[in-house]
Amino acid sequence: MKAMVRRGVVTGVIILVAFLLQNNIFAAIPLISITPNLLLLVTVTFGLLHGRLTGLFVGFFSGLLADAFGGTLLGQYALILSVLGYGCGFFTPYFYLESVLLPMGVCAASELIYGLYVYVFAFLFRGRFNIGFYFMNIIVPETIYTVVILVIVYRFLVFVNRRLEESAKRRSADKFV
Repeated sequence: MKAMVRRGVVTGVIILVAFLLQNNIFAAIPLISITPNLLLLVTVTFGLLHGRLTGLFVGFFSGLLADAFGGTLLGQYALILSVLGYGCGFFTPYFYLESVLLPMGVCAASELIYGLYVYVFAFLFRGRFNIGFYFMNIIVPETIYTVVILVIVYRFLVFVNRRLEESAKRRSADKFV
């Protein structure tokens, strides 16, 4: 039980740190007026590491945080990040911790879907039909930026995950000895 609580607290801290980095640090130093989507990156990684249900919950809470502090509609980002986290969980059986190729591909696909979702609900419904401009100047650069950042952040999240699993195994082994 303590291991589950510890994992939940650590996951919550990771989500909060990703949100703060995305909206404060990376927003202050934008590269071509874009920032990496760290909340999506955390959602994808947790979905791959722990499966559909964890991806769904991490995506929901990440999106809810984004909605509360910057969304126009409450639940808009929570919905898309939940769906993407759940979808990433389908790749868990094919996922190897040592390989970064699957997380990069899944993150790129998720970022493209996320960008198109934001385009539809933020611009298309308002009568702005310039998808080519939005795709080439916002979606593609943000996807590339997020995937590049994934290489660094992914290793850290895998390290944290291993430490939590080792801690849980030690505690369970101590109970039976």
